[in-house]
Amino acid sequence: MATLVPLGTAATFGVLANTAVTNTGPTVVTGDLGVSPAGAVTGFPPGTVTGTIHLNDAAAAQAQADLLTGYANALVQPVTATVPTELGGTTLTPGVYNSASGTFGLNGTLILDAQGNPNAVFIFKTATTLITGAAGNVSLINQAKSANVFWQVGSSATLGAGSTLRGSILAFTSITATTGAIVDGRLLALGAAVTLDSNAVTVPPLSTCSVVVQPVAGPVVVGQPTPVSAVVTCNGLPVSGASVTFNGGAVPVTATTNAAGIATGSLTFNTAGAATVTATVTAAGTGCACTGVVSAALPITVTPQTGPLSASPACWRVNLPFPIPSLFVATLTATLTPAQAGVTVTFYVSGLPVGTAVTNAAGVATLNAGLSILQISASTYTAVATVGGVTVQATNTLRPCFPPA
Repeated sequence: MATLVPLGTAATFGVLANTAVTNTGPTVVTGDLGVSPAGAVTGFPPGTVTGTIHLNDAAAAQAQADLLTGYANALVQPVTATVPTELGGTTLTPGVYNSASGTFGLNGTLILDAQGNPNAVFIFKTATTLITGAAGNVSLINQAKSANVFWQVGSSATLGAGSTLRGSILAFTSITATTGAIVDGRLLALGAAVTLDSNAVTVPPLSTCSVVVQPVAGPVVVGQPTPVSAVVTCNGLPVSGASVTFNGGAVPVTATTNAAGIATGSLTFNTAGAATVTATVTAAGTGCACTGVVSAALPITVTPQTGPLSASPACWRVNLPFPIPSLFVATLTATLTPAQAGVTVTFYVSGLPVGTAVTNAAGVATLNAGLSILQISASTYTAVATVGGVTVQATNTLRPCFPPA
């Protein structure tokens, strides 16, 4: 399956060259235009650029570096099918395509059918050239987008006069757009010049990625694993298969988004107090090149750990109807943190065992204990359990109930 080619900062450039950008006539570039590492830009005016012209500056250099990364990505994507050299008169569905001859020609209409998937990607790979004729045209149907069409050209591309190309050309050497050629995409040349002549080059709308950390359910306690999740979307649609790294805990945790764009992991916090959780896309999934997108920080409060076993305050009352089997009774409660079911807890009053109870799924053990008249004089009770081979205990108050019934 074809995946989106990452262009990084080169995505804002309608035209990018290595040695020179040369223009004749009223070309309009909707986007940025740049040259790097050393060259010139001529023909503007009469040509116009809606973005910024970057002449051998840091932005153009970074765009060239990102273009090289994108070119390499397209180059190694597995081929879905080998198709004839001439693309005109054909309809293709999403995939990665090459030709047996190592070159592509376009002298009619090529229809790209996304089959209702707005994230569908089309990649065309040539070992040598891409040449379009005057009647060459790329038509997009069923939610296909020019932003998701890529032409990886092994040497140079030439666009015929009046032809219309959709998608981004990533040429290893040079690109020539002859008189009146229209490009709904980008002209990006790694090794040499881009030559223009009364063209319209329009950068497709940039993909908008979003990563949102979901609210954390329940208390966050020092030393206890806390489930965290984040949703990754591109242009409002879920991104599946993306790697998301959660930060803020003692150790970062990475998880992969599911079909709903949700990644779920677990963080542990070692210090009580205020903390934050962020999520960063560390590897792109389907739909968008979202790598590097960071969520807003989610503030949380980490509470101190109260211990593995805690006892709740208890009170005793007269056992009515009495006095069978005990004259007095009290409800004694102990809780394991983190919750663990099936642990036996023994309860003591005045140093003597009064019974046992087993923790439920919430880690709570409850005992209705019968007490003697001597035991009700005690002001506390104690719960004892063995967890992981270690004996733990907790003590709390034992008082008369009010009202006493």
